[in-house]
Amino acid sequence: MEEDRSEILNDPRIEDFENLNADSGDTSDAPSRHTANEVDAELSPSGEASPAIDNAPVSVSEERNSVDDDSVKPTGVEGIESNEDALPDVVSPSEDVSDAATGDQFIEEVKQLAMQHLDPDDEEEERPAVSPDDGLHGRTSDGEVFALPKTKSPLTMYPPNKWTAFDWLQNAAILHLVWLLAGMPLWFHIANFLFWRLAYNVGLGYLLHIQSKDRYLTKLMKTVNESHWAYPTLKKLLHIGMQDDYSFDKYPAAFNAWLAFRRLVDVVLANDLVSYFVFCLAAWEAPKSWGVATVLQYFLGAALVYLTLWAKTDAYRVVKDFAWYWGDFFFLVDQQLTFDRVFSISPHPMYTIGYSFYYGAAFLTQSSTVLYVSFFAHFAQIVFLNCVETPHIDKIYPGSVRDESEDDRKILYDMQTGYFRKDLIVFARFDWCRAADLFSVVVLFYMVLLNMLNLNPVFYVAQALVLRGIHSVGLGYVLHLQSTRQFWTEHFLKRNFNRQYAFEQWKTVYNLSLMMTNVAFVMCALKFGTFTFSADFSIFKQAFGILLICINVWSSVSTYEVLGDFGWFYGDFFIDEVPSTLYYSGIYRFINNPDSTTGFAAFYGVALLSDSWLVFGIALVSQIASYGFVVYVERRHMRRLYGRSVRQRNGVTVAIQGVVEEAIEKNPDLKRLVGRAEKPYRKAREEAQKVIDKVKERAKQIKEEATLRKQTAEGVINRLKQRMATATPPTMAKMKDDITTRLRRNLSSNAHSD
Repeated sequence: MEEDRSEILNDPRIEDFENLNADSGDTSDAPSRHTANEVDAELSPSGEASPAIDNAPVSVSEERNSVDDDSVKPTGVEGIESNEDALPDVVSPSEDVSDAATGDQFIEEVKQLAMQHLDPDDEEEERPAVSPDDGLHGRTSDGEVFALPKTKSPLTMYPPNKWTAFDWLQNAAILHLVWLLAGMPLWFHIANFLFWRLAYNVGLGYLLHIQSKDRYLTKLMKTVNESHWAYPTLKKLLHIGMQDDYSFDKYPAAFNAWLAFRRLVDVVLANDLVSYFVFCLAAWEAPKSWGVATVLQYFLGAALVYLTLWAKTDAYRVVKDFAWYWGDFFFLVDQQLTFDRVFSISPHPMYTIGYSFYYGAAFLTQSSTVLYVSFFAHFAQIVFLNCVETPHIDKIYPGSVRDESEDDRKILYDMQTGYFRKDLIVFARFDWCRAADLFSVVVLFYMVLLNMLNLNPVFYVAQALVLRGIHSVGLGYVLHLQSTRQFWTEHFLKRNFNRQYAFEQWKTVYNLSLMMTNVAFVMCALKFGTFTFSADFSIFKQAFGILLICINVWSSVSTYEVLGDFGWFYGDFFIDEVPSTLYYSGIYRFINNPDSTTGFAAFYGVALLSDSWLVFGIALVSQIASYGFVVYVERRHMRRLYGRSVRQRNGVTVAIQGVVEEAIEKNPDLKRLVGRAEKPYRKAREEAQKVIDKVKERAKQIKEEATLRKQTAEGVINRLKQRMATATPPTMAKMKDDITTRLRRNLSSNAHSD
């Protein structure tokens, strides 16, 4: 939407009406638009920080810079009734006014004052009254506030006798089964599904794009008045399935445009889903033989389908109809949402794990055709997300992106004294005139040539393991020394180089080591892998191998989006001028260390595709080495730098624990079973606590005894000093023998007592 949200919420009409209510003593709470945990001052009508959202195709989404779900105090605007009957309630006449003429004159003045702040087009049109008790309220880009009518849930199944005309049109998608019964070839079912998939991603995506850019659909709806040829038909269609609280003439064009768009979405999504289901039925073939692999594939397929159902329903629990149908492309809603559970497990859950049934279908049908068509369809959905929804979210929620301060940018990117110069990250920003970039390419070129030679296979394994050791252990130790005593920086300062040059050399070494390590692993996989798909697990290998590689790519890109150049090159180990602030945003909302978890998904994907246990072993060793770096280097440095800001559990762990606890609480039998299972654990924990308490008590006693002995020894030493100050040599010798005897006696006594 073109207008800035601050202009919408600072509309003078709204301010005057708020002042009018304040003068009349109206202290009712205003409806609020709650979001999740990111400051967006532009959306606050009061000038205070109000939350903004990211990562969802809705008016609200997962917070970007925090994993907390704390709510914020409501801010908003009170809706005012524009009909004449409501106007006397806005300002109540004083009790001292007894003359009827005076009362009529007072009411007339109030009406004239109110009408000065209404558009001319609103004088004859009654709008839905807005009250804090009416439920949710919408706000258009023009500043108009209205009560949201009740709508039908898209996840609720109704019997045919309650179907509306649109329900019949939507459920007519079942007629795709006719193509299956008619024996149409597989390519026809693929084309039929891709048509509806593109109707969703391209067709609906284009409509949302022009609506976001220029409010095209809203403007088009405004042209439909009583004299328009489509007015009777459109009014009748939009009233279908709505309750008595909705009126086409009383609601703003933005809501009517959204309602019409929602009708279209229902039809497209129903045909998209049913055509995919029919395509899977056409591609399915009964297994020739049953074994463990076949049963496992069916089990995994069913589990992925169930995961989709849970993710979709749990997401709908949070976002409701408004967000489900991209409502914030048309208007905003005053509401408070808590993004928990599925939104804490995965970014964009309706587009990520919400599409896991695609891969479940590939397992159930055991068809590589279904797998690759599903890959394409899921890829199209991700393109839709990045090209349509993400730009819109960034536009209407500008506060959801955390920008660096001007001072920080000058420190980091200044042309003369900055630390970053469009540095090479893997192969991104490659500059053929930069010596470090050319050297990296030459080294990698020779590594590939070595793979073409018929060398001893041990060489390729040793190369992968040694380079992994250098990258995770060697460079990890360098970072440890840099963290504790600025080893790397001091090395260059002693040779008359500055800090910027030292960091420049580190960036080159780190990026070259990263590329060499990954290339060595791929070369080893090519040398030992078979990459054939003739085994029973072929679909499993293809699906999970490619999927793991895609997850790794997404993880690395998402990690860089959060960290930037500063975090990617471990800038907080080298740069002290920039204030250290810890943010859990983007992928870090869900995972604490994505570079050592999902950042190794491609290693296992390659191992799966290569069908080599040796490659899998190298992948496992590589991840263990990386995790060791996190534990012994990165985590210790973060504790020193950020203190208690470092969280102990990631978002996925918290979300899963919440789901499990809720399931246990709702199921009495499961609750009793868990209680029985926890009884031995509680008993063992109590016994362990007793042992710990005894050890603490004994340690306390030892400490007290040591303190007493120390005091006694200090007293003896002081007395000896006093006696030695006046003692003669014979007396000194006698004292020496006496002390030696006493020490031997004490040592012997302590040994027996121990």
